[in-house]
Amino acid sequence: MVLFLLITSAWAQKQANTLDWKTDVSLNTYLVQQMKAQYEARTIEFNKALTTQANTLAYIKSVRQKFKSVIGELPQKANLNAKITGVIQKDGYKIEKIVYQSFSNHRVTANLYLPNGKGKFPSVLLFCGHEDLSKATLSYQQTAILFAKNGFVVFVIDPISQSERVQLTDTTGKSLTRGATTEHTLLNLSANLLGTSAAAYELFDNVRGLDYLVTRPEVDANKVGCIGNSGGAMQAIYFAAFDDRVKIIAPCSYLASREKTLETTGAADGCAQIPNEGLAQLEMSDYLIAAAPKPILVLAGRYDFIDYNGTLQSFGDLKRVYQALASQEKLKLFTYDDGHGISKPKREVAVQWFRKWFYNDDKPVIEDDLSALTAAELFATTTGKVNTSYTDEVDIAEQNRLLYQEKAKLRDQFAQLSNGSINALDCIYRNRARYF
Repeated sequence: MVLFLLITSAWAQKQANTLDWKTDVSLNTYLVQQMKAQYEARTIEFNKALTTQANTLAYIKSVRQKFKSVIGELPQKANLNAKITGVIQKDGYKIEKIVYQSFSNHRVTANLYLPNGKGKFPSVLLFCGHEDLSKATLSYQQTAILFAKNGFVVFVIDPISQSERVQLTDTTGKSLTRGATTEHTLLNLSANLLGTSAAAYELFDNVRGLDYLVTRPEVDANKVGCIGNSGGAMQAIYFAAFDDRVKIIAPCSYLASREKTLETTGAADGCAQIPNEGLAQLEMSDYLIAAAPKPILVLAGRYDFIDYNGTLQSFGDLKRVYQALASQEKLKLFTYDDGHGISKPKREVAVQWFRKWFYNDDKPVIEDDLSALTAAELFATTTGKVNTSYTDEVDIAEQNRLLYQEKAKLRDQFAQLSNGSINALDCIYRNRARYF
């Protein structure tokens, strides 16, 4: 009887497989084909944009608009209610521990590096990659210190899901996930259903960080740049496309080709790509093109796991745009024979690049030994976690729930639509690219 059931089951499975080719990769193959068609259309439009300077400027304007249309809904701004919770005095600079609100009851932790002397100083937003230590990561501390010792105010912001800002915790503050990338992905799923994204939340925190930074009397609000490594570089290119207040951009160990990356390695964590990027025909390079012709420094590791050929491809796009705008001197690629991360040679070149444009000084920058602090020493909260330091903290999961409630009437209205109306909306969505 058992043998009969096994034979019957095997026969049924064989009969159910009506397609005579290998089907386990069919869906991915189909999606890659759709993606390639979208990026082929983007290439055609990009080449057209380079025929005249007027077309190039129009393309720059269009990618800015496209980015703002796909990034997702941003929260409402609340009073920053910024607090300095501690100060650490060091040789040649000091570090202030900062907590500010980006939206109501949602706190952002950060460190502000202030050089000795009287301002106003140029400033740098330093966006962190996916390290759990975030602002306390050794290379990020070294980057901030090197900038501070060379006359820059540096604001290092913890992203959501990292360091003091883990969102999904138990009552003791212990993370309920395997780390930042997992948490970003989980939070992004519900956010996407509500018309926003993990990337949008990160962007908003950074915009509010700049809102705070320019209130400081030590800061020259007309001389603000941003730099980021890995996931922080992703934040930097999104920021460049969104906020015109930033004047210099330096992404490290990130810039590649979205098309090549999705085809070869697939999607990354929840904050690393934005819904409808392909539909809007946005490549990674477009986020930096949106900031042209501002000074841009691309930092890369020749043996990084980030596809270096993709880096060269995206930099090639940038180079063509800057040539069309007669601004080649404002664009630079620095490649070092190392892997992933903002290593000493990259830090030195980055600080030199920022000094060139903000201080009119292009002398080489040499990094000496820099002393770092522990994560606990840099904490801006009392417990090391916003979720346990503030009883009224609204984390991203709760914010998504509140957003879900706000959209209840819209869901009810949608439920009353006829099939014809729904089909019409679907048609508009599928042809959305031509509406950007």
